[in-house]
Amino acid sequence: MLQKYKNKNSGFTLIEILVVVAIIALLSSIALIGLMSAREKSRNVKRLGDMTQMNTALELYNAQNKGYPPSVNGVPQGMTPTFLTGLPRSPIPPDGFCDITSNPAGLPSNDYYYTPTGTSSLINGVTVWSDYIYYFCLGGQTGNFGPGLRILTPKGVR
Repeated sequence: MLQKYKNKNSGFTLIEILVVVAIIALLSSIALIGLMSAREKSRNVKRLGDMTQMNTALELYNAQNKGYPPSVNGVPQGMTPTFLTGLPRSPIPPDGFCDITSNPAGLPSNDYYYTPTGTSSLINGVTVWSDYIYYFCLGGQTGNFGPGLRILTPKGVR
């Protein structure tokens, strides 16, 4: 009689299974690191996009009201719904330097903080300002902007 199969040689050895598991673990950890880096970069791009949107809305407000809006607790007043459907909020969690530095108001730098500056005027019953500073923080290099506390002014992002 011929022996069809030997049970002794079927299946994988423990070493082969451990090698496969180690390779899968290595590949998944590399993918996870890449995903976390991509998420951080996307939060920084969102921060810059939010500031671009706020710059446009503030310039529209300035064109209509001949000045920039007043602030209450770091939030520009009178922007919604005419100039924005809603004020942007900074993405969470803070990244890089954003979690250890603070803006001049003493809030975490990850928060957006608006401060009207310059001279104030009363136009049509509304107090408007000649200038503003909008504080925000980037957690890492984003385009031409390095990490750390940044400001938006009518001249752009610095």
